[in-house]
Amino acid sequence: MTPLTSSYLIYILSFSINLSMMLTRSIGNSKHRTALAIFPLLLLILSPLEASALGLGVSPGAVEFKDVLRSGYAEKTVTLSTSSDEPITCQISAEGPFRNWLRYLPGETFTIPPRSQVKLKIIVEPPEDIPNGLYDGYVVIAIIPKGREGGGMGSAISAAVSVKSSIQISDVERKHFFLIGQPTAVDSEEGKPINFYFSFENDGNVRLYPKIHIDILSEDKTTVLKSIDYSEKILLPTARTDILITSQNDLPIGKYWGKATVYLDNSVLYEYMLSFQVLERGSLRIKGNLVKVELNKIWVYSGEMVEINATFVNEGVLSTPAVFNGKALLGDGIEALVKSDEVEVSPGETVELASYFTPKKAGRYTIIGKVQYSKKITDEKSTILNVRDISEKPVTATTAVKETSGSGIDMVQAAGALLVFSIIVGFVLWRMKKSSRKRGNIKEEDKLSG
Repeated sequence: MTPLTSSYLIYILSFSINLSMMLTRSIGNSKHRTALAIFPLLLLILSPLEASALGLGVSPGAVEFKDVLRSGYAEKTVTLSTSSDEPITCQISAEGPFRNWLRYLPGETFTIPPRSQVKLKIIVEPPEDIPNGLYDGYVVIAIIPKGREGGGMGSAISAAVSVKSSIQISDVERKHFFLIGQPTAVDSEEGKPINFYFSFENDGNVRLYPKIHIDILSEDKTTVLKSIDYSEKILLPTARTDILITSQNDLPIGKYWGKATVYLDNSVLYEYMLSFQVLERGSLRIKGNLVKVELNKIWVYSGEMVEINATFVNEGVLSTPAVFNGKALLGDGIEALVKSDEVEVSPGETVELASYFTPKKAGRYTIIGKVQYSKKITDEKSTILNVRDISEKPVTATTAVKETSGSGIDMVQAAGALLVFSIIVGFVLWRMKKSSRKRGNIKEEDKLSG
């Protein structure tokens, strides 16, 4: 896609919207005005073509919120990505009956750096008096041209993509949450706190307070040295929540076990034995821990990119650079090596070290790796990736827009068709206006002759 083609597409979209607004103001018939007023929305729905030309993509293209309670909470995350060499400013809005129920993180307006991704969290908080039912609409991500940031949504839009959205309001409560990965106990020094890390996701629709009980055991697991009870942090429906449990440490140097039990109400959901050590003071000046390795998707098709996130915690007292080095294994063979960017991690800070892998073959992959920091290396952590062959992917009704590496003639033809469509709609409505005036004059003449 050449810069000339992209500019041409922006011009056509802006012209079409402005033409629609001009005709809307000039037509007196309220029905005709209403019909034409929805024309910019139609252009907005068609404008993913233009957004593709500017290198803006969104995944997934639809989100579904099920069994959301009145005055409840639910969230979904979509990934916005751009291949543009320039930063893109985006503005978020919604079309549909739920537009006032939504809020967004990192906000309604934000900037995507060149050739990068941004996670957009869509949060639903329905009012308490809304009837049960299914509510459909769209979340619209619009690109704001340079110099027009902070303006309105109308003529300031150069392109947009839409995420089809549906929200099901229900009065049936579902109470459940699950543990993400394995909880972790980290080594400590004499007199320093002992830390336990848990990650949960609430897959129900009710706000929950998990109860966690930890018995700290001797190395031979025969003696309970101390106990911890925790039930302080709320788990919001559909949301992921990280919990840090800290215990005062009066233990001597040695190896210990933490027996962690997780409850929902009075039912036991999980039990884990977690090992940790108490070391002499000064041993952990530079100390890091690879907590887990996760994927943004565990089922993909061949040729589909996967994001690998390695969670690293700096448990030392000095800052350290950290980089994740991993590999993708298929059977006994190494299919690819992956590496994150190097990140400077402050004491006590937790970071996600992101790397990417595109599987070329179907199969069950093991993604395994470790973090290198300050000439030290963490233990390895791994996760599983399941890959289907691309030939098995269902054919959808949506037609993909393919960018060409040449002059972009397909995009130009499509934009030209959009321009012709705009002119035809304008002409038809002008004729409707003219006919309406003519019928009005005839009626007036009949009255006078009568």
